[in-house]
Order: sequence, then structure tokens, then C-alpha cells
Amino acid sequence: MGGASKKPISTVEKRLKKMSEEQQKKQQKRSTTKTGKELTSKNVVIDNETLKKVQEELKKERIVTPYGLSGKLNVTVSVAKKILEELERQGVVKLGAKDRRTAVYIAAS
Repeated sequence: MGGASKKPISTVEKRLKKMSEEQQKKQQKRSTTKTGKELTSKNVVIDNETLKKVQEELKKERIVTPYGLSGKLNVTVSVAKKILEELERQGVVKLGAKDRRTAVYIAAS
């Protein structure tokens, strides 16, 4: 009849400590990407090493898709899309065909 018993203070403290640790882990997860770079905004910074790898792949294959590139560079598909879009702006590749799901890029000669 007395109602629900209150939890001991130690249990409440443990729960608060655990919640704060989980928040810190989430913040650490958000701060890095699969490329190992710090994620400060939606912009992707492409380093010279990655550009060299992409150019080597373009020499091997004339046609590149974001999915194929992501598998070879071990990055996400969205990062591969941004890399290919940046290379298109630089004139290294040309957009061959595009539909709502995928884009096919051709190496510019």
C-alpha cells in the first residue's frame, strides 16, 4: 500500500554515469569518418593520395561508377560520389550517363 519504493542513490548515479559515457562514445563516432578524416561539415576533403588512387583506377578502367570506386578505395558510396563529382569539376572525368540511382563516369582523354 505504500507505493513504489525509491531506487537507491547509487543506482541512480550509476545510470547517469553510464548515460554520459554513451553520449561521449556517440560524439566520438560522429567526429571521424570511414576515411579516417575529421568530419567538420558535409564537405569531403580529398587528399593527394586518394586522387592518385582514383587516377590509377581510371587508367585501368575507362568507365567508373561510385559503387565500384567505393569498393576499391574502401570508402562509402557517398564519399565516392563526391570524389567523382569533384573530379568532374576539375575535368579529369566526364559524366557519361546518369539516372536517379547511379552515375557512370568516363575518363577524359
